[in-house]
Amino acid sequence: MDILNTYPGDQDGRQIYTPPTGPPQTDRIPPAVYEAMGEEQIVEMFYAFYERLAESSIAHMFPKSEKNRKVAAEKNASMFVFLFGGPHLFQQRHGPPMMRARHLPFIIDEAARQEWLRCFKDTLDEAPELFNMPAEHVEAVWKFVYDFSGWMVNTQEE
Repeated sequence: MDILNTYPGDQDGRQIYTPPTGPPQTDRIPPAVYEAMGEEQIVEMFYAFYERLAESSIAHMFPKSEKNRKVAAEKNASMFVFLFGGPHLFQQRHGPPMMRARHLPFIIDEAARQEWLRCFKDTLDEAPELFNMPAEHVEAVWKFVYDFSGWMVNTQEE
């Protein structure tokens, strides 16, 4: 059964969808990813990702100015530094992740998820060559983002 809640910050009383399976339980991304890439290359990868998002059909959910996109990319990259086996940069800089709660103001349906995934996949495909991601770990990263992105969906398509 789907769980629906009203998001208190929404003037229209939007109903929030919560996936019935809860947060994904997925394999950890090998720390070799962080060891090979380091923080700098992870940040560069997220700059590229956010530039793709800026040109996508979900661009309205992301900062419009290049400066603000870079700030958002750096914040997202700090989460992935940890996920890739590095230090807890996101927690140190921004507090507890609470990723689902942070995304509730945005309408994220399956179509938006698929567009986000397309942009991520395009960036991930070039990550071994451009950002020094070990090619043998690309699939583990993809599995994580694919599974986790399902948890971010908060609106059912009608």
